[in-house]
Amino acid sequence: MKFKRPLAKSIFICLALCLFSAARADMMISPTRVLMDDNNRSTTLTLRNPSDGPRSYRLGWQDKRARAGGGYDIITKDEQWPSAKDMVRHSPRQITVGAGENQTVRFSWRPPADLPAGEYRSHLLLEVIPDISEPTSTFKSGIPEKGIGVQVFMQMSFSIPVVVRHNTDSPKVSIGEVKVIPPKKGQETRLSIVFNRTGNASSYGRVIVEMQRDSNSPVELIGEYRELSIFHELDQREITVALRNKQISTGTWIRIAYEGLKEYQGTLWAEKLFKTN
Repeated sequence: MKFKRPLAKSIFICLALCLFSAARADMMISPTRVLMDDNNRSTTLTLRNPSDGPRSYRLGWQDKRARAGGGYDIITKDEQWPSAKDMVRHSPRQITVGAGENQTVRFSWRPPADLPAGEYRSHLLLEVIPDISEPTSTFKSGIPEKGIGVQVFMQMSFSIPVVVRHNTDSPKVSIGEVKVIPPKKGQETRLSIVFNRTGNASSYGRVIVEMQRDSNSPVELIGEYRELSIFHELDQREITVALRNKQISTGTWIRIAYEGLKEYQGTLWAEKLFKTN
C-alpha cells in the first residue's frame, strides 16, 4: 500500500514535533553555554535527569558555525576556525546520569602563551550511548486499522557551546530592520528583528518586546526571546519573536530591547522604540 502524500506529510510533521519535545524533556542542563576567560579558567556544567531511566553519554567535540537565521553548519576539516577544543579539557569523557540524579562535568582552559586575542568556540557533544541508555520515550503514529504506522524509540544526543575569550572587548550591537508579521489563523502576531554586531567577541542576553497602548496605559511585556547569543562570526543575526497579543492596534508604542545576561548582566545592548501604523 502506498502512502497518500498528505497523510505521510502529516505523520512526518507530527514525528518531528514529538522528537523536538522529547529532546528538551530528556535532560536538564545548567548552564546552557559554558564560558571561560582570562580571569576564570575553570568551570562546571550540571546535568539533571528528570526521567524514569538512566541516560548515558559519550562526551566529545564539534566545531560549528552559527547561521544568521539560526542553527549551525559543521566546520569541515580544511576550514580555518577559531576552535577551543584543543585548549579545553573536560572530565569525565563518559557519563551516566541516573533517574532523578545530577552529574557534573568539569572544564579547564589552558591557553598557549602566544594565543592571539579573540574568542574561540567549540561545542561539547553529548552523544547518547544506545546500548546502555534507556530510550527517552516511544512514539507511535499512523492509522492502525489501515495498517499504517510508525514506532520510534527515541534516544537524544545534543550539544552546547563552549566559549573561551582572550583579551577581548565587549561587542557593539544595534537593532536593524524590524518587520511586523501579521497573524495567520490561530497564530500570534510576530516580529522579525535583525541585529547588527561588531567586535571580536559574542554578545549574550535576552530580547524583550514591550507595548504601551497610550500615555495613560501601563507598559506590558508581550514577547520574549530568552537566550540570544550573537557569536563572533556573525555580523548580523535575525530572530522571530511571537507576541502575546494577537492584535496590536494602530498608534501603539512598541519597545524592543536586547539586555545582557550572565557576564553581561546590566548591559543594554540595543533598544528601539516605534509606533505602529
